[in-house]
Amino acid sequence: MTTDKKKLLVLTPRLPYPVIGGDKLRIYHLCKALSRQYSLTLLSLCETSEEMECELPDDGVFDRVERVFLSKARSYMNTLLALPTRTPLQVAYYRSRAFAAAVERLLPSHDGVLVHLVRCAEYVRKSDKPRVLEMTDAISLNYSRVKQLKNARGLKSRVLSLEAQRLGDYERTVVDDFDLSVLVSQTDKDYLFPGSNAENVMVCSNGVDLSGLPYSVRSTASRVLIFIGDMRTVQNEDMCHFFAQDVLPLLRKRADYRFRIVGSISPALAERFRTYDGVEVTGRVASVADAARDGAIGVCPMRIGAGVQNKILEYMALGLPVVATSSGHEGLHAEAGRDLVIANTPLEFVDRIEWLMVNEAAAVEMAAHARRFVEREHGWGRMIDPLLARLDMLLSRDLARPS
Repeated sequence: MTTDKKKLLVLTPRLPYPVIGGDKLRIYHLCKALSRQYSLTLLSLCETSEEMECELPDDGVFDRVERVFLSKARSYMNTLLALPTRTPLQVAYYRSRAFAAAVERLLPSHDGVLVHLVRCAEYVRKSDKPRVLEMTDAISLNYSRVKQLKNARGLKSRVLSLEAQRLGDYERTVVDDFDLSVLVSQTDKDYLFPGSNAENVMVCSNGVDLSGLPYSVRSTASRVLIFIGDMRTVQNEDMCHFFAQDVLPLLRKRADYRFRIVGSISPALAERFRTYDGVEVTGRVASVADAARDGAIGVCPMRIGAGVQNKILEYMALGLPVVATSSGHEGLHAEAGRDLVIANTPLEFVDRIEWLMVNEAAAVEMAAHARRFVEREHGWGRMIDPLLARLDMLLSRDLARPS
């Protein structure tokens, strides 16, 4: 290990391996870029024995990795105990005395700390070390949208309303205790800090690793509609239920369309989706490129959530023409009508998908525009370089302080 590198402690609420799903991809690629300049120690919470014991790749990103077990039962108890307080349930869920003790033990030997998501913010909120909070999304914006769904009623709706308010208050104040906070899109920043410069909050969008996403010209003949996403999130589950229930039946009245869900999913949920006519479920795959090889179109029917959608960037990289909702397009500076097409209702999805099927040359041209867009605007290096510059200034300034 190089000894002259500054040392960063990285705190994550979930083990970032295997590198799948939006938030894992983001923190992994941030750390991969940081590792070229800093020596990184990863301290991660784990909720299963498999996560605690799994072998980690020798990828050179982290010089040291420590894991702390936090059972789901303990997390559920933490959440119940937080109900009568003002603490966000998301924050309470990840409370761990063992993790706090590990932070206290490790932090003195590091030059600064990078915290992934507000779930781990409390562990270093009052530290005197340089602190960066990688918030990713405005989670309160996600929750405020979830509670607007027609199936979010009764107790579920009340809990979501409570959590949205708590999270909003927490996200807006916790940044004052960090030297720098990072959000994935200007939309998220404007939601949390309307009319404010919030100079200690910067926007750092998502990138895409093109090395594992080879571009290919698509044929619409297969009529396979691709969805890539971690199905353990409420946002992705909602997208796929909406598409399978409200869009796919209309399409299948016209032709033999199939909807393929690619990503981690529980066995029970996979079986539920397989009951829909025309739905295929792959589960976690070694290569999304291989799983989408015969795909005709990539869809992002997002109704809830916020931030830049990795799935759209992946579709574009692979050469899949994209049909997305306005919410899915939000935060992404791709041009609607040139790089992708927008649909918000079931009938609009049917219309846009059918149009791409009929106008295959236009679909291919759109996909080519989209690939150039991600190459130009969303390489990880381009996304992360401004953050690296801010972090370097922060650490240099701290080291220059008189002791």
